[in-house]
Amino acid sequence: MDFRSEKLLLIDIGGTNFRSAISYLGSDEILETKKQSVDCLKNFNALVYDLLEEHGPIEHAVFSVAGPKINNEISMTNRDFKINTDALKNEFGFKSCYLLNDWESIGFSLAGTSSQDIQFLQTGEPFNSTAFMIGPGTGLGAAFISESLVFPTEVGNTQFTFHKILTDNGVSNVDSFNVLEDLLSGRGISRLYENFSGVLNSPEAVVALAKEGDQNALKAIHTFIDALAMSASDLALTYMSGRGIYIAGGLMRTIYSFIDKDRFLQNFIGQRKPMHQDLLMKMPIGIITREMTCLHGNLAFLTSELMRS
Repeated sequence: MDFRSEKLLLIDIGGTNFRSAISYLGSDEILETKKQSVDCLKNFNALVYDLLEEHGPIEHAVFSVAGPKINNEISMTNRDFKINTDALKNEFGFKSCYLLNDWESIGFSLAGTSSQDIQFLQTGEPFNSTAFMIGPGTGLGAAFISESLVFPTEVGNTQFTFHKILTDNGVSNVDSFNVLEDLLSGRGISRLYENFSGVLNSPEAVVALAKEGDQNALKAIHTFIDALAMSASDLALTYMSGRGIYIAGGLMRTIYSFIDKDRFLQNFIGQRKPMHQDLLMKMPIGIITREMTCLHGNLAFLTSELMRS
């Protein structure tokens, strides 16, 4: 079979950006990548038709969307936008069409992520086939991976008992943090900075200030990283992630230079029983540096589905 005869459309609709690419069945490359503001969703159908006109004919498509998937439909978490697999297939005439939660897609990307695209905070000694991926961004996404199966989660909307993390770091506005993604997200950095400085800034502005040496910005980012390490530790034990904990997303790539590896590992291992400390020390911890993670995950999922059918 000529793999390049089957063209694939890959679309990722995140909380902030709309990304698209094309690929071919049997290829591991994504081509013609584009990124624009998610505000373009008000013209969603026209946007997809433009892509089909530019790159068509396209037989197969996969859409990853930021929101929980219920049956074959996703309502976005942070946008008034709903998308349905059958409606997509009927509207655009695809031979096959799939809909993934965005973190389901990111989970599928892990198998094809080279070690060159991972900055390891701890190499560990993997002891099973279970991994966990997490990514603070517009919200907090996460997925549990067992061998080739991927299970997206809504960990970001759980009410973890993280107030101790905040009070230990001198945060007084704890009522601003009701669910985990209120802390582990871009807005979490903004709220932490507001606590320390009295000024509410965007996460991008806080990072820029931290790079200039602003002490309140640095404290906000280090508190955020401490909280991420402690939360990742709890999740690692919850899911027994012997294959590793992997942290993805543009926000983490932006603040990676602020991570003190020793401090992160100290918070990750924590004050636990020796048995559990030993478990945590065996788990790899990596920051994914590859961009367009969802598009790569969409391609991995779609290729697997089509090659199997």
